[in-house]
Amino acid sequence: MKISDERISHLSHILLDELWRGDLVDCPDEGRALDVAKASLARFFSVDDEVDALVRGMLTRQQKIVGSREWQILYDKYFRAEMEKRRW
Repeated sequence: MKISDERISHLSHILLDELWRGDLVDCPDEGRALDVAKASLARFFSVDDEVDALVRGMLTRQQKIVGSREWQILYDKYFRAEMEKRRW
């Protein structure tokens, strides 16, 4: 899933505001905390793109016809399996 830098920044601010409001974290350097939150969110959202590229490559090597019923079934199966491997 492609998410813009602006959206990731916005989500980072919301995340940190909620953590501070709930008194779940106390960080003396707000800028550093935002940088870490942004990097974490960017990595989280980039996993889908990585898995999509990997699965499409697998299906291309198997010479499956893009968009066919077989391709879609295998795509879904492989995608779920690869996402399971990357569970945090």
